[in-house]
Amino acid sequence: MKTMLSIALEYISEKSKDGKNIKFNDIFKEIKANLNDKWVAEAENKNLDFKDLETNKKGELYRLLTVDSRFVHKGNNEWTIRNGFEINK
Repeated sequence: MKTMLSIALEYISEKSKDGKNIKFNDIFKEIKANLNDKWVAEAENKNLDFKDLETNKKGELYRLLTVDSRFVHKGNNEWTIRNGFEINK
């Protein structure tokens, strides 16, 4: 099963091949596209409004990117992958 971090790693690796940094919101959109069905079910099970769950997931993603040494915050809410951790397809 894919996780937020595995999706982020794959997405950033793919999109930053030319050295460009990736906006946090673009990373989150990709993760949401992959995990939306799971999140809808989670919101229903926890009796939460989906927008509240989505806000929580954004915060969780930001925290995960911050503490995982594979990811580098480049300022302006942009991220990249530390050299050596890229996924080559």
